[in-house]
Amino acid sequence: MKFKFLLIGIIAVLFFSVSAESADWLNYVEGKDGALFYVDMESIKPTSENTISISKKVEPAGSSDIASVLSEVEMDCNNSMIHYLKETTRFKDGKSQSSWKNEKFRKVTVEDNDEALLELICSLKKSK
Repeated sequence: MKFKFLLIGIIAVLFFSVSAESADWLNYVEGKDGALFYVDMESIKPTSENTISISKKVEPAGSSDIASVLSEVEMDCNNSMIHYLKETTRFKDGKSQSSWKNEKFRKVTVEDNDEALLELICSLKKSK
């Protein structure tokens, strides 16, 4: 049983690695600290009438050990809300660590770097 979970975990990491490398990353904002924020344009998919799922990547500025953080996110355009489903941290030494999130939707605020992402994704939804 333990082997089965290990095998599933390895396959998931490899799949996420391959999908991240073949992604169509668009830089949508630079944080106040110099971090770069990207969205995978190929990952944008409606999950319901009001919600959209996307993959986003953050490359922190000046981090000595973290190369990037990949996140699977769901957004609610009607209510300006977001929640994180999964995060994978990629380290500069080549290792990675994934964690499933159990967040509830939260309101996106003006001070939030996710505001630019919400505006971009929701404007694309309206134009379709």
